[in-house]
Amino acid sequence: MTQVVQPTGEAAAATSESPMVNEPINKLFWRYSIPTILSMLVTGIYVTIDGMFIGHYLGEVGLAGMILAYPIAAILYAIGATLGMGGAALVSIHQGQGEPHIARKILGNTFSLCLISGAITTILGCYFSRDILLLLGAQGEVLSSADDYLFWYFALGTFPIVSMAFTAHLRNDGRPGFVTFVLILGGVLNTILDWLLIVVFPYGLMGAAIATMISQAVTGALCLQHFFSSRTKLGINLEQMKLKWDHCINIIRVGIPSFLMNMYLTVVLTLHNVAFLKVGTSLHVAAYSVVSYTEAFFYLLFEGIAFGVQPILSFNAGAKRFDRVKQTLKMAFSVTLICAALGLVFIYSVPQLFVYIFAGDNSLLTPIATEGMRWYFWGLPMEGMLLIGASFFQAINYSKEASILTGAKLILFSAILYVFAWAFGVTGVWISLATCSTILVVWMAWVMKRTNSKLMA
Repeated sequence: MTQVVQPTGEAAAATSESPMVNEPINKLFWRYSIPTILSMLVTGIYVTIDGMFIGHYLGEVGLAGMILAYPIAAILYAIGATLGMGGAALVSIHQGQGEPHIARKILGNTFSLCLISGAITTILGCYFSRDILLLLGAQGEVLSSADDYLFWYFALGTFPIVSMAFTAHLRNDGRPGFVTFVLILGGVLNTILDWLLIVVFPYGLMGAAIATMISQAVTGALCLQHFFSSRTKLGINLEQMKLKWDHCINIIRVGIPSFLMNMYLTVVLTLHNVAFLKVGTSLHVAAYSVVSYTEAFFYLLFEGIAFGVQPILSFNAGAKRFDRVKQTLKMAFSVTLICAALGLVFIYSVPQLFVYIFAGDNSLLTPIATEGMRWYFWGLPMEGMLLIGASFFQAINYSKEASILTGAKLILFSAILYVFAWAFGVTGVWISLATCSTILVVWMAWVMKRTNSKLMA
């Protein structure tokens, strides 16, 4: 963990006058969280619409191809989250310490890293994507459609990396409302392009990928223009973009938990797909696609809360106001649990509704997906709590604890899935994630209790 430096002199005066350390936590929480939650829900809505277009117009083959391809493409979002959350946390911490010159350098280095990583993933992704799909067991029409999807995702892969990274920085720069507007615009554009490239012009999953990438390009450009304008004190220029080894290492180090959280989703999706193909059928893969689309909506809601409180946590940690850090964390957990409880009531009351939304009136798929939802979603509150916990450790620069939490989740889930699939078949696959999350919440609570004792000492 990097030592937190106490601001002095003029820097201390500027920090003490900031709303981040003066306004009531309740007010700050809602000011930052509501726009972020709304922006994530908008993302969830257009992910839902994306799934509806694929399910209704491309059928089971489209759903199966999508759920096999997306976990591979998600590496782009993992990289963007790493650079965005790592850089944004450090920028906020240095602002809290009264060091804006360092914050500006970190921002510029983040942009350079986005461009470099985008070029590398484009080359590697376009070349190896089909081989990866073959390793996962894809074949026939599913392989063909998934390969088309991945090629265009990686060919235009710089866009989601920049978009993911700079929505985090824009939010931290006091513009959470503008982030919401940008994501709404991207969602509307994605929906229009889905209709155009899937329904009007039958380009299949290739059309879905191009629609998403164009939307990401627009979102990323709108976020970037803020940092090349006079509306911010953290503007990007060529001097700040010159890579400095220490800054790059710190950005990646602090961002690693975000990478692991995103790669965790990739691993979860991929292992579920492989397990269902081993102990079930392609119908179970399609059913899992429906479950995943439903889960994504709630997962993005929890991410909205986690991302919304990150600037508050980081700034107050930098200013050594750990009493406010603790208040913010308590409120984030409370809101997350309330949202999860309401989600469970809705899901368990009308599971057939979610299947119909994504797959229509499919007599083969509906009973399998409905049963899967009943087994799968009892772990939803634990998933939300783990997201908040990992974000907390990352925001206060405890990247080691955040990485251990997320890394342990990857290892533990893989082991539980293997054992449960062997012992209980399809049912074991459905309940593996919830079991893993429950165990980790207990461990996380113990670690957080120790961490809070250190902070308040």
